[in-house]
Amino acid sequence: MYRILSALLLLNCAAALADRPAEAVVLDRPDAELYGSLYWPEGAGQAVILHAGSGPTDRHGNQPGMQNDSLRLLARGLVAEGIAVLAIDKRFAGESRTSLSEAEIRPSVYVEDLRAWVDWLHARNAQLRIHLLGHSEGALFAKAAAMRSEVASVISLAGAGRPAGVILREQTEGRRPGEIGVEFERVLSSLESGQRVDEVSPLLQALFRPSIQPYLIEWLAIDPAALAAGLDVPLLVIGGSSDIQVGRADFDALAAHADRAEWIDGMNHVLKAVEGALPAQLPSYTDPSLPLHEALLPLIADWIEGPVVE
Repeated sequence: MYRILSALLLLNCAAALADRPAEAVVLDRPDAELYGSLYWPEGAGQAVILHAGSGPTDRHGNQPGMQNDSLRLLARGLVAEGIAVLAIDKRFAGESRTSLSEAEIRPSVYVEDLRAWVDWLHARNAQLRIHLLGHSEGALFAKAAAMRSEVASVISLAGAGRPAGVILREQTEGRRPGEIGVEFERVLSSLESGQRVDEVSPLLQALFRPSIQPYLIEWLAIDPAALAAGLDVPLLVIGGSSDIQVGRADFDALAAHADRAEWIDGMNHVLKAVEGALPAQLPSYTDPSLPLHEALLPLIADWIEGPVVE
């Protein structure tokens, strides 16, 4: 009976920590005000900075019309383990604002913002061991930021492991008929060579509009596996078998340079337990009540608290 009561007390304490309101924080950059949520369990010696993926994905893993709370659930789960969490809104997402236009944004801007958040968190507590956790495209920024930041480790969660051009061609295979396919390859090849394309047909504007091309040129030149190979801090790579956006080839490319790599059976891109292809996946992208895959939190907590980062 004593053991049962002790276990219940521990569970209640974990729930209380997870529900504790986060502190709203602001990072002032020369051309932006960046906002985040800081969860700080008492006595925490380890902290995770969460960076979301592509598009207008906010600190909680949500976009307009697509609320799944994947990163909010991850943050609360880590806090319940006694790990501090700083969840951030990147520029153009959530509350964060910037004076830069779309044409001025580059991957390197996001990387420098993340490095600034590391410095900000170190200023709050110089003894804190900080881990960068990037989800999806955020995994790319986490690896790049770790190259010139004082961090304990990097966690790549559902991150691409191959250059973006390879993935774009793969994802659009069979959906580029006739002249559109020819133009797609022409524009993409030009951007890969560092050359902008002024004229883009309406059907390709969403992907290759002129204002986004400077971003794409820098992004297409990055090899995530090369970044992983160049890290001088421990790297944990996590992928899921149900991920329809980042597949096994990307996981394997990163895993070759990881200190630990874990392939979670049945986890999809938004970190939920889902089986099947696109139709079966859609509800998990818009249902915040679905829990994270049960294997994910124990894996990350074990990495942060384990000997690999001592």
